[in-house]
Amino acid sequence: MKVKGLFGAAAAGMLATMAFGAVSAQDTSLVLWHAKQDAEGDALLALIDYCAENYGVSVEQVFNPSNTYQDSVRNAITTGEGPDMIIWANDWAGELANNGQIAPVTDLVTDELRANASDTAWGLFSYNDDVYGIPYSAKTLAFFYNRALVPDAPATWADVLSISEELAADGVTGLAFQNGFFHSAGFLYSLGGSLMDADGNANFAADTDGAAAMDAYLQLHQDMYNLAQNPDSGVVIDGASPNPGFQQGTVAMVYDGIWNLAQFEQDLGDDLGVALMPALDNGSVPALFAQGEGFMMSAGAAEDQAKVDAFGQWAACVTSVEGQTIAAEQGGLLPVNPAVEVDSENLAVFAEQFALGTPFPNRPELSQFWGPMGTAIEDVSAGGMAPADARVKADDAIQTGIDDMHAQMGA
Repeated sequence: MKVKGLFGAAAAGMLATMAFGAVSAQDTSLVLWHAKQDAEGDALLALIDYCAENYGVSVEQVFNPSNTYQDSVRNAITTGEGPDMIIWANDWAGELANNGQIAPVTDLVTDELRANASDTAWGLFSYNDDVYGIPYSAKTLAFFYNRALVPDAPATWADVLSISEELAADGVTGLAFQNGFFHSAGFLYSLGGSLMDADGNANFAADTDGAAAMDAYLQLHQDMYNLAQNPDSGVVIDGASPNPGFQQGTVAMVYDGIWNLAQFEQDLGDDLGVALMPALDNGSVPALFAQGEGFMMSAGAAEDQAKVDAFGQWAACVTSVEGQTIAAEQGGLLPVNPAVEVDSENLAVFAEQFALGTPFPNRPELSQFWGPMGTAIEDVSAGGMAPADARVKADDAIQTGIDDMHAQMGA
């Protein structure tokens, strides 16, 4: 991990002093509930020490097992006896905000703090025009290729298909296409579409721009499926993650998440190539889902101005160059601060892809999309249904579920 410029611990401490006045022990202590273990747990402890020394914020950490963490947090915050802040994935923010269990922190996000993370990272915790969390680490997907079979990363999706056809002539599978909705949703966004509007309703009703984009997205799935029926194309549909063929060198290209990077590096060694997603015909790089974890402030803590101030100091610390470097070097986490460089070329690609990504939706309405969208992909693939018909079917099922959810929420 490299840090741009001359930002060592001493320099970061000087900046903290300038931002918050003389660094001193705080009377107010924030209680943090987390489920971090192993390297990520060690990084969190180191971060707590660093922020206490350099930003004057005291944090008491309480470990909760991950399998019971969410239920424990919900119950504790409801009774008013829970933590002052929590750390979890961004997709939980919408539910907690709707339930009044976490507080918006929009007013704490100054221009200086916002500059400590990419727009994509802040988007992860933006909900109903407010910010409900401070981004801490990033996750996304990117394009993997075997350099022994594909010496140079393909620049376009057309290149991917052409290379796959060439490899097929030699008995090698070129591309294992991930057709699952989670993996492929980024194609929809880069085709001009989206899943939901600002109120959480499906955003591809008939005769809208969203409908045209969804039709194009489903047409892509149909085209990929049809290609996979022809052995000469070198394309297969395979949702395995990690992909065994890629690990064994019989598949040349896949796209998948950063969570498989270490395994692929072990499997392929120097033959592993990692690149941005190849551009579509419209010139856009597929904006794959960008996910992340962040710190959220409980509604109870928001009623205490001293705790609000302490949370602001914690936010500045954990997103700072030094704070993010601790998380990356000791926890193996991908930074959200664009000023932090990584030694690993592969991680650097993921950081770049993350900045181009679509923030993983944190609205509870997302739960209504998974089943119908999976069905729509199957309908246009093995089912041979016209994309427009599959889109109408999915829209009806999704919006019905959302309407029921909104009725229960009193929306």
